[in-house]
Amino acid sequence: MNKVIDILTKTGAILPQSHFVGTSGLHFDTYVNKDFLYPHTKETSEVCKILADKFKGANIEIVIGPALGGIILSQWVAYHLSGIYGKEVLGVYTEKSPDGGQIFTRGYENYVKGKRVLLVEDIVTTGGSLLKTAKVIQDAGGDIISACAMVNKNKDIEREISGVPFIALSNLFIPTYEAAVCPLCKNNIPINIKVGHGKKFLENQK
Repeated sequence: MNKVIDILTKTGAILPQSHFVGTSGLHFDTYVNKDFLYPHTKETSEVCKILADKFKGANIEIVIGPALGGIILSQWVAYHLSGIYGKEVLGVYTEKSPDGGQIFTRGYENYVKGKRVLLVEDIVTTGGSLLKTAKVIQDAGGDIISACAMVNKNKDIEREISGVPFIALSNLFIPTYEAAVCPLCKNNIPINIKVGHGKKFLENQK
């Protein structure tokens, strides 16, 4: 088994055999809940060390991830890269903007210009957050060396994100469905309202 998938399974972060709704609004039967990983600091650190090791020779200067999960990843990966390089590597994050994009707040854009950037994400389903974050980094003058995800769920994702290489520590290809054609809905499998965005989805159907 892939080491990252093994850690996620161990911490209960992979939830199978249910009916979930993701951030994108897509439906699927297996959920990767990074929120179940993050309370376990040892395992979170281990995953981020695996990620950092992939960029030993890349001379990364700053690690950036989209909130919320990307906050934790950016900090831990920057910490491990700092140890590998023997010098400080910064870790910052972007936040959602009112229009659904990604923006720098708290003055973090001032750390980005001219820096060699590693863009990190926890779970990639559509790749939309990565693209939005890449754009705001590039707009701030950052040089993105690579984008990397903890788990990639999209077998059709491009191997380049906004012109930079994309890699994943693990792949977990889970079929996803638009609500109108979701076989889980057609089979009356109850939507999980405890994890994901199922509760919001059901409220919007009223």
